[in-house]
Amino acid sequence: MAQYDPAVKELDALLKSPDIKDVKPEVREKLERILDMCNKRHHYADEITTPQSDILAYIHEQTIAHPWEQAYTSGKTKWNLEPGMISGLVTCQFLKFVISMMHAKEVLEIGMFTGYTALAMAEALPADGEVVTCEISEYLKDMTADFFSRSPHGKKIKTYFAPADDTLNNLIKEGRSFDVIFIDANKPGYKEYVDVILENGLLAPRGIILADNAYLSGTSYNNPRTIEDNVMDDFNQNIKNNPQLQQVLLPIRDGILAVRRKSDVEGQAAE
Repeated sequence: MAQYDPAVKELDALLKSPDIKDVKPEVREKLERILDMCNKRHHYADEITTPQSDILAYIHEQTIAHPWEQAYTSGKTKWNLEPGMISGLVTCQFLKFVISMMHAKEVLEIGMFTGYTALAMAEALPADGEVVTCEISEYLKDMTADFFSRSPHGKKIKTYFAPADDTLNNLIKEGRSFDVIFIDANKPGYKEYVDVILENGLLAPRGIILADNAYLSGTSYNNPRTIEDNVMDDFNQNIKNNPQLQQVLLPIRDGILAVRRKSDVEGQAAE
């Protein structure tokens, strides 16, 4: 099922509810066809997209199978990590496309989880390229190190296990800048992350920021548009209202907001 689409989830729940028995058979058949078409659209994108590497498939498989709930209840993790936090095939291949088209060498990821997107992006980099990735959960340290050791591209990844704010400050002190920045971390932190990035030169000239979960399972466009009820819309609107930026919300999986400086997007008028 297209798990990030609230319309699909609601339709699926309706078809499984006791109330469906009161619906005319022909109407129910139409609803089932609509749900089937929505799911087929989701799966068709995966089918047509270039397959992932064997190691990425392995990371995905291990992430889905891992006993996250047990790790949380036993106190091994401070947060209730979930397998659904992993990005999908289409997202990873899109990230690789962006990196390769931009001839990027320096990539920053805020929010690593099990390293699926970090390694995918590393696969698109040249031999002297680097993915700097931030992760707050120490529980993932040994797991991701094992995953990265299984790929020749794993050597391109440098991981910081610390709060993202601390890592960003260290990168600023080092004078680093990045061609591509992928944000997939705690949603209330998105706005501050982008402010820090833009105000301190972390985004290289002609660089791009890609913010995942711009739809946030539909909450960004369904919830009341207040900071308290809708942190993702607040972030999206903040980007939209910045006259120095241009952005495109791409309907990839749970939505990716692509952000660039306006000066890097608009060309000069012909004389």
